[in-house]
Amino acid sequence: MIAKKVVISKAATRQAPGRSFEPHRNARGALLRYLRECRLKRGETILLPAYVGWSPREGSGIFDPVRELELDYAFYRLDESLGIDMGSLRGAIARGNARVLLLVHYFGHVDPAYAEAVSLARGACLRIIEDEAHAMLSDLVGAACGRLGDVCLYSLHKLLPMNSGGMLVRNTLEAGPGQPGPGENSGALWRHDLAAIAASRRRNAQHLYGLLDGMEGDVEPLWGPPAESEVPQTLPVRLLRANRDAVYHGLNRAGFGVVSLYHTLIEPIAPTAFPDSHRLARRILNLPVHQDILPEQLDAMAACLKKSLAENRS
Repeated sequence: MIAKKVVISKAATRQAPGRSFEPHRNARGALLRYLRECRLKRGETILLPAYVGWSPREGSGIFDPVRELELDYAFYRLDESLGIDMGSLRGAIARGNARVLLLVHYFGHVDPAYAEAVSLARGACLRIIEDEAHAMLSDLVGAACGRLGDVCLYSLHKLLPMNSGGMLVRNTLEAGPGQPGPGENSGALWRHDLAAIAASRRRNAQHLYGLLDGMEGDVEPLWGPPAESEVPQTLPVRLLRANRDAVYHGLNRAGFGVVSLYHTLIEPIAPTAFPDSHRLARRILNLPVHQDILPEQLDAMAACLKKSLAENRS
């Protein structure tokens, strides 16, 4: 009897690509560890997006490790919607001294030029870090990001009800040299129903987008509603006429926990060199969409926002 040729096997037999998850106290510690491994020499640079914040209480999660290791760095431009300026990135890479590219998936959103930026960096043999402090669920649930770079950074407490915890995720099963840093509660990541949390955040964002429809001319979302594979950390909007700080304080006094992420940029990002970044920093407001929020609470927040916008037009 002639054996039949097998077209599809009964089970998978080839080794699939793997990822390793190293717990750290926070994403900052994970970034510090990986940058140490890169062993950049004097004159070799890490490329950073020109939208990096700082606060007196927390410092700068991205820039502090770069400064601690005394690394050389350069910035590539972003537009007012935090889109990568590919011309600026090409120019930074063409100078020939870049060795590492850091991409930030701001607020869970994946830049349309993400794959193009990675391809450009790969062509120049750069290592690629994906900062997913806001986009962990866009990675783990949506698979929208995190798979093209060498490593990813998670910040667990920015998306889950935790006080701390970070991870360095390597897109290989091989761990780096030495032992990972301490990871407070990092194992709790796998005890959460991440798919349910992601669905709730997407649902809240969609509801809130609908409520913003009546505020044209005063509020402009940075992007449209999230793609099916994206999970928002917050819903970022740009205030067009009202005083951002006054609106921010008014909403928080009313009990609505809005934030204004990266309202103060690090000093090396000069206003003259990166005006789009500074214009956004003066106008950005991040509206909450987390999994604890009920639709009626979003309705009340939107009503309060609309009132505050009218009262604080500049």
